[in-house]
Amino acid sequence: MIQDNLYKIYGAAKTAVLLAVLLTCFLAGCVKLERPTLDRKYFTLDVVRADKAKNSIHTDKNLIVRRVKISPRYEDRDLVYKVGENGFESDYYNSFFVPPAAMVTQELRVWMGESGIFANVLGPDSMGTGELLLEGVVNSIYGDYSGPDHKAVLKMQFIMLDNGNPDLPIIYSRNFSREVRIDGTGPDALVKAMNKGLNEIFIELEKDLAERISANNFDSAQDYSQEK
Repeated sequence: MIQDNLYKIYGAAKTAVLLAVLLTCFLAGCVKLERPTLDRKYFTLDVVRADKAKNSIHTDKNLIVRRVKISPRYEDRDLVYKVGENGFESDYYNSFFVPPAAMVTQELRVWMGESGIFANVLGPDSMGTGELLLEGVVNSIYGDYSGPDHKAVLKMQFIMLDNGNPDLPIIYSRNFSREVRIDGTGPDALVKAMNKGLNEIFIELEKDLAERISANNFDSAQDYSQEK
């Protein structure tokens, strides 16, 4: 009798443990099913050269656009916001589709190709050669929400070098800074302001490079690339 009761108690205990395990698994499954999905949004830097006409200055030299570098603060894909005098935040839920340095490089190459200033415009991965090199650095690209007037901040530097000279002399250098008012709320408005600022910078850059090409006589048929 006692042995039978022990078997019954042992069986009931096993059943209780099994039910507890199944209930735990079920609850865990329910929690997993009910977990909210991460609603992330992705954005691109996209500038358009509105003036479809080619630049009036042309050269028979090729331009190599090197991969644009970017400050470590902004090299990740997450959008960055300035929220105080020295406070910055990154937005995991709103990000660039690809790293911003890659997008700026691509947009710059396309823009310079459409300008018609250079015979050919080559990207950083091209095996081709070019007499001129264009380098860029993005020092800042963020949304400034630290004050009452929200704005997109872009700071960049571009230099052009004479690749035909072994010393690689710098024949052009300029720092650009743009603060564009953000019209609206949310990341969409911020990226729109960033694209506007980038467009303004590229317009000025194209103008500068055309003038430098002309000033250095690179727009003539004579080959100056081997001059010291």
